[in-house]
Amino acid sequence: MSESHPKPRPGNVVKFDVESLNGKGMGIGSYSGYRVAVRGGIPGDRVKARIRKVRNRDREGEARIVERLSEQIDRIEPECVHFGVCGGCLWQDLAYPEQIRLKEQLVRDALKPKSSVAIGETLRSPDPYGYRNKMEFSFGHSSEGGVEIGLHPAGQFGRIFDLEVCSLMREPASAIVEEVRQFASEECLRAYDLRTHEGLLRFLTIREATATGEIMVIVTTSAEPFEKARTLADRLCGRFPSVKSVIHTINREKAQVAYGSESVVLSGTETIHDTLGDYGFVVSPSSFSQPNARQAASMFERVVSLCELSGSERVLDAYCGTGGISLFLAGHAERVVGVEVSEEAIGDAVANSARNGVRNVAFMAGPAENLLGQLCGQGERFDVAVTDPPRSGMHHKAIRGLIDLQPRRIVYVSCNPTALAADVSTLQAHGYALNFLQLVDMLPQTPHCEVLARLDKVL
Repeated sequence: MSESHPKPRPGNVVKFDVESLNGKGMGIGSYSGYRVAVRGGIPGDRVKARIRKVRNRDREGEARIVERLSEQIDRIEPECVHFGVCGGCLWQDLAYPEQIRLKEQLVRDALKPKSSVAIGETLRSPDPYGYRNKMEFSFGHSSEGGVEIGLHPAGQFGRIFDLEVCSLMREPASAIVEEVRQFASEECLRAYDLRTHEGLLRFLTIREATATGEIMVIVTTSAEPFEKARTLADRLCGRFPSVKSVIHTINREKAQVAYGSESVVLSGTETIHDTLGDYGFVVSPSSFSQPNARQAASMFERVVSLCELSGSERVLDAYCGTGGISLFLAGHAERVVGVEVSEEAIGDAVANSARNGVRNVAFMAGPAENLLGQLCGQGERFDVAVTDPPRSGMHHKAIRGLIDLQPRRIVYVSCNPTALAADVSTLQAHGYALNFLQLVDMLPQTPHCEVLARLDKVL
C-alpha cells in the first residue's frame, strides 16, 4: 500500500511493498505517490531499497534492493555463481513453475483489454539451463592490468565482470572463454577501451548448433593488427574438437557492435550446421536464430498448428529471418513467401530451403514496411500470414500492408507482450478478432516472454 512520506531522492533508503511487475520483469511498488521499479522484486515482497533514479515529472523512480524484509514466494539457491551481479538471469532464484506463473501474469497484464481471449497452456522449455546457442562476451581491463572476458553487471554497460561460468550455455563454452583469456594474457593483448578507443580485443561470440554440437567462435577486434589471430584459432581447434569455425571480424566503428564489417575465416568453415525438427539449417556468423533451438522447433510446430492449413493455401512469412518458420510452413501449404530485411539472413534462408529440398518457398530481401505494400500493389493475396517482428513490434506501414493483403488468418509471434498488445489493437480496428494466445518460454531464468497470438478476419 502507498504510505505518506517525503518524495524520494537518489540515495534515500526506503521501504515499500512490491505490488506488480513491469514489462521488463522489475518489481513495481508505491512510495510517496511515486511508482518505484526495483530489480529482483516480485509481487508479495516487502523490500528496503536504495533509490537510484527519480523522474519527478513522471513521478517514477528506480531502486536497488538493500534487504528483502519479507516475501510470499520462497527463493531457491541460484545455480550460477554470478547471480546478483550479472545483468542477465533476473529470476534464477525462483523455482521454474514460479517463473512461468509470473510470465503468464505479464502477458495477461499487457493484454488486459482482451482478458476474455482463451490463453493456452504455456509451452515450457525442455531445458531450464544450458539452452542458449549464442552468447556475446565483452573484453575489459582487470584491476591488475590484464584482460577480462565477461558480461555486464545489471545496468552498467560500461563495465564487465570476469566470467567463471555461464550456466545458460553448455560446455565447452565457459572453457573456451577461459582459453581465450589465457591466450590474451600470455600474448599481452590489450582489451579495447571505450573511452580512448584504443586496444585490440572487443567481443568474443560463441555460437553452438544444438543438434550437431558444432561450435563457431567469433573474435571481434578493433582495426589494430591482430598478428596472433591464426595462432589463437589453431589453439582453439586443437583444444576443442567441437569448434568447427573460428572467425575474426573487425569493427572499425566506435559503436559497441559484436560483428564488424570485415571478416575472415581463420579456421574451419564459414558456417555451422544445425537441425530443427526434420530440417537442417546453416548458421552464419551474424544471422539471427532463436536462442533456444529445441524450444524454437516446438514453437515453429505450434505456429503451423495455429495456421490450420489444408495444403492449398498461400502463406506469407513476414520477418522470416533465416527461414525457420517458412520451412515448417512449406510442408503444409501450397506456397510460402518469406520477407526479411537482412540480405545475409535471406541468403541463409535460400540455402536452407535448397539444403532441405523445399521448392515451394520464395524469399524477398527488404524492409517489411516496403515489401508488403509492394506485394499488395502487385495483386498478391495470401490466405494466411505469419509475422515475427522485432521487439519494437511491426512498423505501422508493415501493418497497413498486412491489412491490405487481407489474409483470413494472422499468426503473430511476439517477443514483447506490450508491443503485441498495440499491434493487436490496430488489427482489431481493421476487422480482425483475437481468438487465441499462448506463452512460449524461450528464455528461462529471465522475464522475457515469447507469445503466440491468432487473429481471424471477421466476415
